[in-house]
Amino acid sequence: MRPQSLFRELFLIALVFASLSLVSLPRSHGGSSPLAAFTYEPCVACAIPGSAVFFNGNWSTSTSSIISYTWDFGDGSPPVKTDSSSVTHLYGGSTNQWIVALKIQDSAGQTDTTSQLVLFYAVPRFTFQPTNPGAGASVVFNASTSISYDSTNPIKGYEWSFGDGTIGSGVIVKHSYSAQGSYRILLTLITSSGNPSSSKTLTVGPATPIITYSVITDKDSYVLGETVHAKLNATNHGTQPITFNFTDSCSGFQFEIYDSTGSLVFTNVPPPFAPCAQVFTTITIQPGQTVTVASLDWKQVNMQGKQVPSGPYTITGVLHYESPYQTTRLASKNINILSPDFQLTANPASLSISKTSSGVFTITVSSLNGFTGTVNLSATILPLVKHPPTLSPIVSVTLTSANPTGTTTLTVSTNRSTNAGTYTVTITGTSGTTTHSISATVTATNK
Repeated sequence: MRPQSLFRELFLIALVFASLSLVSLPRSHGGSSPLAAFTYEPCVACAIPGSAVFFNGNWSTSTSSIISYTWDFGDGSPPVKTDSSSVTHLYGGSTNQWIVALKIQDSAGQTDTTSQLVLFYAVPRFTFQPTNPGAGASVVFNASTSISYDSTNPIKGYEWSFGDGTIGSGVIVKHSYSAQGSYRILLTLITSSGNPSSSKTLTVGPATPIITYSVITDKDSYVLGETVHAKLNATNHGTQPITFNFTDSCSGFQFEIYDSTGSLVFTNVPPPFAPCAQVFTTITIQPGQTVTVASLDWKQVNMQGKQVPSGPYTITGVLHYESPYQTTRLASKNINILSPDFQLTANPASLSISKTSSGVFTITVSSLNGFTGTVNLSATILPLVKHPPTLSPIVSVTLTSANPTGTTTLTVSTNRSTNAGTYTVTITGTSGTTTHSISATVTATNK
């Protein structure tokens, strides 16, 4: 071997080791320091002398604007400095791999350099979702589009460096970041001819608040006119405190109440342009904590102060800001307002009466759902034969809140002419438009 060739080979080996020593590990983006990152695509099908490779440095990032990209293509050619993030380089000779370095500089004068092995016939490619995760969120990294154009040099493995000091392996991997910031992700393909890499940066935002809301009421059903006690609870399932800041007396957690048609019947949310005092309120919910952020004592009235009718209603907790005017529904609870009613019972349920005797049913009238008023009672008997048992009039019963139950009696009598047999007595109670009936059995015997 000629001395010049030996020197050249030794020089290339030294250059490779020197370049390898310059390969920077992915790191997080602290402050305004930039992060260099690049991917590459070889032009395998290009019918030109040499090997053309397209380099893309637009994955580099900085909180200041990046003003220059300096490329060292690893083939001994002079570095190329440009203000464009993309560049194409034409390699000569038979070498198919190079250590390529990218140095970026931002407008604050700060720089960062990353070096990666570029292999002409093997291309690391990857995507990640979501593209703008929050701290603690799971990110899926997918390298399934990576390719080896050389069938004799297949991809044997996929190695990841996530930029926060952790690593992984596999074509598809998941990772989460504990802190917000920018991170350089490095994918390295494992092949027999070398281990090429591509890098991208990922910006992780603040931890996404994981908070759930629920509306709690003291009961599911209420009588007409009864106060409904409701609470809006918020639970922090995340790892960071969650704080709500309100700057006026009109903003905060409030309630809306809808009837079965979806019409709003009551709310304590102020209307637009309401006069609001400047009041500063802060609500902080710690991780794992449940806080009652609003409560309401609804007296079953509409916005005009009138009693709402019975029926189903939906109580919805909302987050309201007066300026700009915005109301967000958070959680709901369905309740029922029951119509006042009454029920009838007869004791005993059946009577057996011999001829020329009588029997007595005790009729009990009971209030349901706060019913008050007078219940008028009547009775009929079937079948309508020529001589059925006779029924006495029934005295009406008046129920009050102090006396929600009342009783009266129904006397059934027979005589010598009464036809023996079984009869059905129907007892009907009426109050206004509400009517209920019950049945009892009378058996008339000849004995």
